[in-house]
Amino acid sequence: MNGHFVRGSEGRPEIVLEAVHAEILGELCRGMIDLVQPKPADDADRGDPLARELGLDGLDWSGLDDGDAPPERMAAPEDPVLARLLPDAYHDDNDAASEFRRYTENDLRLRKCDHARTVRADIAASASEGGHIVLADPHVQAWLGALNDLRLALGTDLGVGEDVDDFADSLEPDDPRFTTLVIYRWLGELLESLVESLTP
Repeated sequence: MNGHFVRGSEGRPEIVLEAVHAEILGELCRGMIDLVQPKPADDADRGDPLARELGLDGLDWSGLDDGDAPPERMAAPEDPVLARLLPDAYHDDNDAASEFRRYTENDLRLRKCDHARTVRADIAASASEGGHIVLADPHVQAWLGALNDLRLALGTDLGVGEDVDDFADSLEPDDPRFTTLVIYRWLGELLESLVESLTP
Protein backbone atom coordinates (compact mmCIF):
# COMPACT_ATOMS: atom_id res chain seq x y z
CA MET A 1 0.00 0.00 0.00
CA ASN A 2 2.96 2.28 0.57
CA GLY A 3 2.95 4.96 -2.12
CA HIS A 4 0.14 3.38 -4.14
CA PHE A 5 -3.58 2.86 -3.66
CA VAL A 6 -5.05 -0.52 -2.82
CA ARG A 7 -8.63 -1.62 -2.26
CA GLY A 8 -9.06 -1.66 1.52
CA SER A 9 -11.04 -4.02 3.69
CA GLU A 10 -14.07 -1.72 3.54
CA GLY A 11 -13.88 -1.61 -0.24
CA ARG A 12 -12.48 1.90 -0.24
CA PRO A 13 -9.21 3.07 -1.78
CA GLU A 14 -6.42 3.29 0.79
CA ILE A 15 -2.87 4.54 0.64
CA VAL A 16 0.04 5.20 2.94
CA LEU A 17 2.06 8.19 1.84
CA GLU A 18 5.55 8.63 3.20
CA ALA A 19 6.24 12.11 4.46
CA VAL A 20 8.29 13.07 1.43
CA HIS A 21 5.59 11.87 -0.97
CA ALA A 22 2.90 13.65 1.03
CA GLU A 23 4.93 16.85 0.92
CA ILE A 24 5.51 16.61 -2.83
CA LEU A 25 1.85 15.92 -3.57
CA GLY A 26 0.67 18.65 -1.23
CA GLU A 27 3.00 21.19 -2.84
CA LEU A 28 1.95 20.17 -6.33
CA CYS A 29 -1.68 20.69 -5.32
CA ARG A 30 -0.84 24.09 -3.86
CA GLY A 31 0.80 25.03 -7.15
CA MET A 32 -2.26 23.82 -9.06
CA ILE A 33 -4.53 26.00 -6.92
CA ASP A 34 -2.29 29.02 -7.55
CA LEU A 35 -2.33 28.29 -11.27
CA VAL A 36 -6.02 27.72 -11.94
CA GLN A 37 -7.91 29.71 -9.32
CA PRO A 38 -9.83 32.59 -10.87
CA LYS A 39 -7.81 35.77 -10.66
CA PRO A 40 -9.33 39.03 -9.45
CA ALA A 41 -10.11 41.47 -12.22
CA ASP A 42 -7.84 44.50 -12.59
CA ASP A 43 -10.64 46.65 -11.23
CA ALA A 44 -11.44 44.24 -8.38
CA ASP A 45 -11.36 47.04 -5.83
CA ARG A 46 -14.42 48.50 -7.52
CA GLY A 47 -16.14 45.16 -7.93
CA ASP A 48 -18.69 43.32 -5.87
CA PRO A 49 -17.15 41.90 -2.65
CA LEU A 50 -19.63 39.00 -2.67
CA ALA A 51 -18.61 38.11 -6.24
CA ARG A 52 -14.96 38.08 -5.15
CA GLU A 53 -15.79 35.84 -2.20
CA LEU A 54 -17.66 33.41 -4.46
CA GLY A 55 -14.88 33.39 -7.05
CA LEU A 56 -17.07 35.02 -9.70
CA ASP A 57 -14.63 37.81 -10.53
CA GLY A 58 -13.46 36.12 -13.69
CA LEU A 59 -16.90 36.10 -15.28
CA ASP A 60 -17.66 38.61 -18.00
CA TRP A 61 -20.83 40.47 -17.03
CA SER A 62 -20.65 43.00 -19.84
CA GLY A 63 -23.36 41.32 -21.84
CA LEU A 64 -25.79 41.76 -18.96
CA ASP A 65 -25.28 45.51 -18.74
CA ASP A 66 -26.04 46.32 -22.35
CA GLY A 67 -28.02 43.88 -24.41
CA ASP A 68 -26.80 45.47 -27.66
CA ALA A 69 -23.08 45.23 -26.89
CA PRO A 70 -21.47 42.00 -28.09
CA PRO A 71 -19.60 40.20 -25.30
CA GLU A 72 -15.84 40.24 -25.49
CA ARG A 73 -14.40 37.08 -26.99
CA MET A 74 -12.83 34.68 -24.49
CA ALA A 75 -9.86 32.84 -25.91
CA ALA A 76 -7.95 29.88 -24.52
CA PRO A 77 -5.18 30.85 -22.07
CA GLU A 78 -1.84 31.66 -23.69
CA ASP A 79 0.05 29.67 -21.06
CA PRO A 80 0.39 26.16 -22.57
CA VAL A 81 -0.17 24.40 -19.23
CA LEU A 82 -3.33 26.39 -18.54
CA ALA A 83 -4.48 25.86 -22.13
CA ARG A 84 -4.08 22.10 -21.61
CA LEU A 85 -6.04 22.23 -18.36
CA LEU A 86 -8.72 24.54 -19.77
CA PRO A 87 -9.01 23.46 -23.42
CA ASP A 88 -11.34 24.85 -26.04
CA ALA A 89 -14.52 22.82 -26.40
CA TYR A 90 -14.80 23.64 -30.12
CA HIS A 91 -11.54 23.66 -32.06
CA ASP A 92 -13.07 24.64 -35.39
CA ASP A 93 -15.52 27.29 -34.19
CA ASN A 94 -14.00 30.23 -32.31
CA ASP A 95 -17.37 31.84 -31.55
CA ALA A 96 -18.81 28.64 -30.08
CA ALA A 97 -15.59 28.01 -28.13
CA SER A 98 -15.69 31.53 -26.71
CA GLU A 99 -19.35 31.26 -25.75
CA PHE A 100 -18.79 27.88 -24.09
CA ARG A 101 -15.76 29.19 -22.23
CA ARG A 102 -17.70 32.22 -21.00
CA TYR A 103 -20.19 30.03 -19.16
CA THR A 104 -17.98 27.15 -18.05
CA GLU A 105 -14.38 28.22 -17.48
CA ASN A 106 -14.89 29.75 -14.06
CA ASP A 107 -16.72 26.67 -12.78
CA LEU A 108 -14.01 24.45 -14.21
CA ARG A 109 -11.30 26.48 -12.49
CA LEU A 110 -13.17 26.35 -9.17
CA ARG A 111 -13.72 22.59 -9.49
CA LYS A 112 -10.02 21.99 -10.11
CA CYS A 113 -9.20 24.12 -7.07
CA ASP A 114 -11.67 22.16 -4.95
CA HIS A 115 -10.09 18.87 -6.05
CA ALA A 116 -6.61 20.05 -5.15
CA ARG A 117 -7.79 21.44 -1.81
CA THR A 118 -9.48 18.12 -0.98
CA VAL A 119 -6.25 16.22 -1.63
CA ARG A 120 -4.28 18.67 0.50
CA ALA A 121 -6.85 18.38 3.30
CA ASP A 122 -6.76 14.57 3.20
CA ILE A 123 -2.95 14.62 3.34
CA ALA A 124 -2.96 17.04 6.26
CA ALA A 125 -5.55 14.96 8.13
CA SER A 126 -3.47 11.81 7.63
CA ALA A 127 -0.39 13.21 9.34
CA SER A 128 -1.49 11.86 12.71
CA GLU A 129 -2.24 8.46 11.11
CA GLY A 130 1.24 7.90 9.71
CA GLY A 131 0.18 9.03 6.26
CA HIS A 132 -2.63 6.46 6.07
CA ILE A 133 -5.49 7.77 3.96
CA VAL A 134 -8.81 6.04 3.35
CA LEU A 135 -10.83 7.81 0.69
CA ALA A 136 -14.50 8.40 1.38
CA ASP A 137 -16.69 8.24 -1.72
CA PRO A 138 -17.02 12.02 -2.17
CA HIS A 139 -13.21 12.35 -2.14
CA VAL A 140 -12.51 9.71 -4.79
CA GLN A 141 -13.52 11.99 -7.69
CA ALA A 142 -11.46 14.82 -6.22
CA TRP A 143 -8.34 12.64 -6.10
CA LEU A 144 -8.96 11.32 -9.62
CA GLY A 145 -9.39 14.85 -10.92
CA ALA A 146 -6.43 16.32 -9.05
CA LEU A 147 -4.01 13.54 -10.01
CA ASN A 148 -5.09 13.80 -13.65
CA ASP A 149 -4.70 17.59 -13.63
CA LEU A 150 -1.25 17.38 -12.05
CA ARG A 151 -0.13 14.79 -14.57
CA LEU A 152 -1.43 16.86 -17.49
CA ALA A 153 0.30 19.97 -16.15
CA LEU A 154 3.67 18.28 -15.62
CA GLY A 155 3.48 16.42 -18.92
CA THR A 156 2.72 19.63 -20.81
CA ASP A 157 5.48 21.50 -19.01
CA LEU A 158 7.95 18.73 -19.81
CA GLY A 159 6.78 18.35 -23.39
CA VAL A 160 6.22 14.62 -22.98
CA GLY A 161 4.69 12.98 -26.04
CA GLU A 162 2.92 9.67 -26.38
CA ASP A 163 6.02 7.62 -25.58
CA VAL A 164 7.46 8.53 -22.20
CA ASP A 165 10.35 6.11 -22.60
CA ASP A 166 11.44 7.82 -25.82
CA PHE A 167 11.25 11.16 -24.06
CA ALA A 168 13.36 9.85 -21.16
CA ASP A 169 15.92 8.45 -23.61
CA SER A 170 16.16 11.85 -25.31
CA LEU A 171 17.32 13.56 -22.11
CA GLU A 172 20.97 14.01 -21.24
CA PRO A 173 22.02 12.27 -18.01
CA ASP A 174 22.34 15.57 -16.14
CA ASP A 175 19.10 17.06 -17.49
CA PRO A 176 17.25 18.77 -14.61
CA ARG A 177 13.96 17.58 -16.07
CA PHE A 178 14.68 14.05 -14.87
CA THR A 179 13.34 14.86 -11.40
CA THR A 180 10.10 16.20 -12.84
CA LEU A 181 9.86 13.16 -15.09
CA VAL A 182 10.17 10.84 -12.08
CA ILE A 183 7.32 12.71 -10.36
CA TYR A 184 5.28 12.62 -13.59
CA ARG A 185 5.66 8.86 -13.77
CA TRP A 186 4.83 8.44 -10.09
CA LEU A 187 1.64 10.47 -10.54
CA GLY A 188 0.69 8.17 -13.40
CA GLU A 189 1.25 5.08 -11.24
CA LEU A 190 -0.67 6.70 -8.39
CA LEU A 191 -3.61 7.48 -10.68
CA GLU A 192 -3.54 3.98 -12.18
CA SER A 193 -3.48 2.34 -8.75
CA LEU A 194 -6.44 4.48 -7.65
CA VAL A 195 -8.45 3.41 -10.69
CA GLU A 196 -7.54 -0.25 -10.10
CA SER A 197 -8.52 0.02 -6.43
CA LEU A 198 -12.02 1.03 -7.52
CA THR A 199 -12.47 -2.18 -9.52
CA PRO A 200 -14.33 -4.84 -7.51
